[in-house]
Amino acid sequence: MTIYRTAAKVDECQKPLVKALRDAGVLVWPIRKPCDLLLRFWCNRHRDFCWQTLEVKTAYGKKSPKPRLDSRQKEQQTFLEATDTPIATDFDSAWRELNKRHALGRVQTACVLKTA
Repeated sequence: MTIYRTAAKVDECQKPLVKALRDAGVLVWPIRKPCDLLLRFWCNRHRDFCWQTLEVKTAYGKKSPKPRLDSRQKEQQTFLEATDTPIATDFDSAWRELNKRHALGRVQTACVLKTA
């Protein structure tokens, strides 16, 4: 048995998001379940490498795109809320959510990433 869901669909925005995160120095693993990605990066706030899960959703709407949430994914939604896992639709939203959780306190300083 595998941890991957057999009929899982990968969001179309996941591949470019993974590439952009890797280009920024983030180590990325697609884990699919309970969420899409597992990230590891250097965090100045904690002065150590941090791990963060990330859920990727395809955005919909022209004026103000939002992630499309599926009502069939109740178990996943429970996990996302319990673990404070951010939902991203593109690199900018992922970067913003990572900095929200790993910035230096109230100072609006972006988290500096470095490679291992």
